[in-house]
Amino acid sequence: MLTFPSLRHHQIAYVTNDMEEALRRLDRGYGLERFFRTDTRAHRAYPNQPALDLALVRTAGTEFEVIQPLGVNDALWADPLPKDGSFALLFHHIGVTVHGTMADYERYRAQLDTEAHPIVAEGAVDDDLRFIYTDERATLGHYLEHCWFSPNIVEVMTSMVPVLPARIV
Repeated sequence: MLTFPSLRHHQIAYVTNDMEEALRRLDRGYGLERFFRTDTRAHRAYPNQPALDLALVRTAGTEFEVIQPLGVNDALWADPLPKDGSFALLFHHIGVTVHGTMADYERYRAQLDTEAHPIVAEGAVDDDLRFIYTDERATLGHYLEHCWFSPNIVEVMTSMVPVLPARIV
């Protein structure tokens, strides 16, 4: 799986129960002062889509994602968070991307050993995005998100997600 020829690491992701506090701490501690924010409830793309507040920034060549579950179909992201309401910002998953065509992603998906790497979530947005989450906690201690993005989505996200430090032109 992780040796697929066109697979590249692209993301590290955390879950939180308080997005505003998480972003304050990330700014104060790491200088991550600007994020692209989106709420999945604003654009329902597939059946049973979870409700998530997302914050994204690119730094050190990697996308950094913070996710706050919002109470709908979100157990994958909500379950690790404390139930007593105390603040948490916890590592959740890394993301890998299959570069190439959707057919490349479909080949990758077909060769995935789902007994060894159980799928816990899967979704698509039109012909622009495919993703699955596999539960790798028994071996790696975290989930793994496997993605494919169309050139259109890559262009859109490149224009929206801040890159830090800001490039001086």
